[in-house]
Amino acid sequence: MNRRYDVLLCDADNTIFDFTKAEENAFAIACAHAGIDGAERLLPVYADINSAMWKLLELGGITQSVLRVRRFELFLAAIGRTDIDARDMGDTFADALGRQSVPLPGAVEAVARWSRVLPVIIVTNGISKVQHGRMEGSEVRHFISGMVISEEVGAAKPDPRMLELAMEKAGVTDRRRALMLGDSLSSDIAAAANAGVDACWFNPRGAGNAKGLPVRYEIRSLDEVDAILTGEAGA
Repeated sequence: MNRRYDVLLCDADNTIFDFTKAEENAFAIACAHAGIDGAERLLPVYADINSAMWKLLELGGITQSVLRVRRFELFLAAIGRTDIDARDMGDTFADALGRQSVPLPGAVEAVARWSRVLPVIIVTNGISKVQHGRMEGSEVRHFISGMVISEEVGAAKPDPRMLELAMEKAGVTDRRRALMLGDSLSSDIAAAANAGVDACWFNPRGAGNAKGLPVRYEIRSLDEVDAILTGEAGA
């Protein structure tokens, strides 16, 4: 086998784990704890605020510790419930999210196959407690060689340090021998470009590359990664 890469740097949310379903479950638990009715109806309000907060984190405009509380402060203000403790709701949400190990269809089997070819390092812009909890509750944990989590690093993708630390964990020094797999252009693919690493964009919905970022491979299914890792797929 003429292997093209020596390490796979892999995003977690919406690449391996079904973050949409996990967020839905955790948000319902947090609302119930706070005495808020209509979690399903209110989820889009929270999701829009949360997405904006994570984009701000990617730009270096907010820290993760502030994000954890601020997103719920903004959510509670938006629904007129400032009487509720945002920090307590945020802590409840994070605890619940850490118990949501919901893999995407076929993801566990895919990571198992990849791990037989090369080390797989998870690189995620997640909260440490949440990501460790989800990984420990998932079968995926058996097949990864390590994790790099933004809260522990003090930097978030697209900062290239995230990928550089993951390569270091795998003992890989040649950037040409690393591949970054992820679903987010602004986070995963931009990080790959900043680190000088090949990017594999997991794009199941066929979204456009509006940012014009360099993408070595674009895939619709995780099953397509196998041929890339074994050197059977063209660029």
